[in-house]
Amino acid sequence: MGVVKAEDAPTKTVAVVGTGMAGLVTAYLLRQDKYNRFDVEVFEAQDQCSFDSASVTVSSKDGTRTSRVDQPMRAFDRGYYANLTAMYDYLDVRYHQERFFFSFARLPSHGSTVSGSSMTEPQPYFIHSSNNHRIPPMRPEACGMWTWLSETVYLAFCLVWFTVLCLFVQPKDSRSIDGQVRHCESLEQYLRRIWIPKYFIKSYLLPGLASISTCTHAEMLNFPAKDVIDYKIRSLNSPHLRVSGGVSEVQKKLCQGLTVHFNCRVTTISQNDSTVRVLWESPKHDSCDGTSNQKTFDHVILAVPPNVVGSIFAPLKSEMSHIPTAAVESIIHTDIPATGQQHSHNALYQLDSHPVPPNWIHFRSSTHLTEAIHEDPETSVIVTNFPTTPIDPSKIISRTHFTRTLRTPRSRDIVNRIFDPSYQRRSASVGDESMSKRARRFINGDGNVWLVGSWCWDGMVLLEGCVVSATRVAGELGVEIPWRTL
Repeated sequence: MGVVKAEDAPTKTVAVVGTGMAGLVTAYLLRQDKYNRFDVEVFEAQDQCSFDSASVTVSSKDGTRTSRVDQPMRAFDRGYYANLTAMYDYLDVRYHQERFFFSFARLPSHGSTVSGSSMTEPQPYFIHSSNNHRIPPMRPEACGMWTWLSETVYLAFCLVWFTVLCLFVQPKDSRSIDGQVRHCESLEQYLRRIWIPKYFIKSYLLPGLASISTCTHAEMLNFPAKDVIDYKIRSLNSPHLRVSGGVSEVQKKLCQGLTVHFNCRVTTISQNDSTVRVLWESPKHDSCDGTSNQKTFDHVILAVPPNVVGSIFAPLKSEMSHIPTAAVESIIHTDIPATGQQHSHNALYQLDSHPVPPNWIHFRSSTHLTEAIHEDPETSVIVTNFPTTPIDPSKIISRTHFTRTLRTPRSRDIVNRIFDPSYQRRSASVGDESMSKRARRFINGDGNVWLVGSWCWDGMVLLEGCVVSATRVAGELGVEIPWRTL
């Protein structure tokens, strides 16, 4: 008696701020609630959903059809991205296996600082096939036989050594020592502890990892070691996959039936008893009828980077300042010489290309960062992240800057404290803060304000984090996650 059944519960109003993967998945799940308990509105600062906003549609090489080129490229695998893959299967999103060839080259020492100047063409020193689908590996034209053989043997030994240690030597976690917090082990500290050779780190490990996380080498070395080791173990020998037709296909399915207010930049989130007020700015148009707007909701879900969270939600302003973010540049272009490869004269491309053309990703590294270049096999389009090599401006299709959330041992502790209520009981807080002060700290869901995003979990800042955090919030609100029953 007195118990309200789920199907009889009053409708709750929900605002979702942001239309990346995390925001769209959360809004989709709430809207699909079988009891129809949520009235969802989505706010987006741009004039289109941000998840696919930087991608472009281009013609295929033969000109017979068009292809969608994702920016940035979003490859995944079944090992690490278990929740993402389950969601794709439920949504009937088609995806296919990709076999990449990774070429590793060194940029000239001046290449990363002198833009637009002529430079010596970087020569690959090794070519690796994803999941070793080509054995033995190809020999770069610039490498002599003995140099290539010695490099291959060295790399094979280091990879086996590193993999074994990842499986059996766990990174040190955060812990309390004499009442003081000791943050978890960074990747740099872990690699030093297990005696991984510096040449292997700077020539192979960092170029690949920094390209995945789109950050500098120094920023990658400061990631929690646990993030990287978990990623390495869970993705081991899992084939690379990509959504057929681009992530726009995912966006279409998630957006069906959603009410989205475009060109509405949320400026303030304020809590008021059991409701939350949202203030936003927008030009005068269809969905927002003034220059200053506000509305009260039962729940607000923030699906934005931590720097934006800190700027619009006062209770988290201080802690969000300790979660680093970086602006990353990505360019879609057709400047083939900018890849540094000449197809007709380079042994890189002397391989069977039928029926499927080779799928190249070039890692070109300086001492502090890696320029990642992906040659789309179906078009003549190239996507370059962290552009260092001069690109002909007339051949640039689009140039995008996006915010990338980084990880540090300290930021990991902050994130875990927010999203895992039991974490603070297992790990002491920093300094000499009193228990009463710590008790007032925000935990996800306090005051009906929720956070979701690729950074809102204990792992690499990738799409899997978007799905994990979105399903966690939906679950807290009593919504069943349909793909968990598959």
